[in-house]
Amino acid sequence: MIKIFCVRCGACIESCRFDAIDSDFNVGPFSCEGCRVCGIVCPVSAITFTQRKAGEIYVSETKYGPMVHAFLFPGEENSGKLVIMTRLFASIVAQENKKSLVIIDGSPGIGCSLISSITKVNYALVVIEPTESGIHDLERLLELLKHFTITPLVVINKYDINEENTQRTEKYCALNNILVLGKIPFDPIVTEAMVEGVPVVEYNRDSPVVAVIKDIFQKVTKILAT
Repeated sequence: MIKIFCVRCGACIESCRFDAIDSDFNVGPFSCEGCRVCGIVCPVSAITFTQRKAGEIYVSETKYGPMVHAFLFPGEENSGKLVIMTRLFASIVAQENKKSLVIIDGSPGIGCSLISSITKVNYALVVIEPTESGIHDLERLLELLKHFTITPLVVINKYDINEENTQRTEKYCALNNILVLGKIPFDPIVTEAMVEGVPVVEYNRDSPVVAVIKDIFQKVTKILAT
């Protein structure tokens, strides 16, 4: 096997838009985005790429059923590949346990990770807050869901922190034939439950928030059954 060495022509340094290669031709692991441009422009093919472990996938048993989740190592690129692999494992686990429904917890925004999360799903439950940025994100996300022909279902969280924006959101959804399943009020109980690591529906069963969440759950269950 012939090993080709760098001729120090500098083509890789000039072409790297992330300035990941220094004057001694060392690649900074935290600056490199893995675009492979350096390998394409290298005249002697001295640059090679190897597979790197970016995270780990786990399968856990909970009292609600099996859960497949993943951990992305610090500094690694969250391109959606780990999401795809996690979904693949979830499908295998669902088949092994004869489960007909897989629930995916998608990431915020409309980037690669979210696209990997919603690909080929039937419904997307969109939870937003009645803020200017929340309304803007909702509009962008609904356009994305429309592109992938995914049925959106909307829940407005902390609706009473700005009821004017809540009404704007409801009006927007009505004009676009989008179902609003419910409006969750603000309640510090939710934060307390998170701190204790307990689902809010178990932490304080008398909270108004719990009643609304249960009602939303029943509506989603009914929709999935049709």
